[in-house]
Amino acid sequence: MLRWLGLSLLLLPLTAIAIMPSQDAPVIRLTVALDGHADFKSIQAALNNLPNNSQQALIFIGPGVYAEKLYLTRDNVALIGHGREHTIIQVAELRSNWLKQHPDDWGSAVVNIRASDIALLRLTVKNSYGELTGDHEHQFAIRGFETATRIITDDCAVIAGGADTLSLWNKTDGMYYHRNCYFEGHTDMVCPRGWAFFTHSTFVNKKAYATLWHDGELAKAQKLVVRDSTFDGVPGFMLGRRHYDGQFYLINNRYSQNMADKPIFRHTYPAEPTRDRANRWGDRNYFSHQDHVNAIYPWLATNLSQHLGAISAEQITARWTFDQRWDPEAELRRLYLLLEQK
Repeated sequence: MLRWLGLSLLLLPLTAIAIMPSQDAPVIRLTVALDGHADFKSIQAALNNLPNNSQQALIFIGPGVYAEKLYLTRDNVALIGHGREHTIIQVAELRSNWLKQHPDDWGSAVVNIRASDIALLRLTVKNSYGELTGDHEHQFAIRGFETATRIITDDCAVIAGGADTLSLWNKTDGMYYHRNCYFEGHTDMVCPRGWAFFTHSTFVNKKAYATLWHDGELAKAQKLVVRDSTFDGVPGFMLGRRHYDGQFYLINNRYSQNMADKPIFRHTYPAEPTRDRANRWGDRNYFSHQDHVNAIYPWLATNLSQHLGAISAEQITARWTFDQRWDPEAELRRLYLLLEQK
């Protein structure tokens, strides 16, 4: 049953502290397929049938377009697709339309998360509202809520036809890891609160405005790290902005010539200064490149050593990003080992 996943442990980086699965640890394995040749025909039905405990749950999802919203409220769940080109979770939803009939954002995204230790592997999450209507206002593909932390996406595509594609918004202790993913959207299309690490990913901005956004106002150590990735988009797309205190690390990335000559900036409201957020720590935008070709504008030049001293680009890893409190790469290794077990 697991061989169709085509998973390889060779894709996973080894870590100094690998988390090995216990041979006695119970693992729940459920299957979903649109043709009915599985435990369930819908992903949410599988989620609803999980026991209310802390067992690791693996939900294997077959090929097809799943036109359903997902509500994840139980910890320790991994959703595993048949490949991002083949397993697609897709709904059209505009945030403002949702809020007209509901009290809050719970349900305004395609994937809604109020749980921790959640992994999305080898699938696509798409909010197609903008594509269908031409309205590119706020429309979430993935929305994480206040208590959701330790969220992983690996080998996924996360796409929306408007702003705020990937919105993981636990600003107290939220930690998020993204590897080998494709992100597409409009303004603030990737906008984490708390701690976030992206590697070997592609960002495509469909609007001539900010791509990245970060809220790190509750702790000076909160940061957004993107390394070994690619930024592209329409002519004039911008790299990033913030409303709150934020901290950006851009390491060994490649930037399209379509990117505007506009540094990461703080958004303020000159006509309504009471709306301005705190700015206790000032601009904290750090860059490092393997060669000078990537620094296409002066403000993008390498400045890591002059601000951080002895910290090198090689030391900016996932574990460093999360202040040694979480090792998501070891967690990924553990999950993939579980997937290979029969």
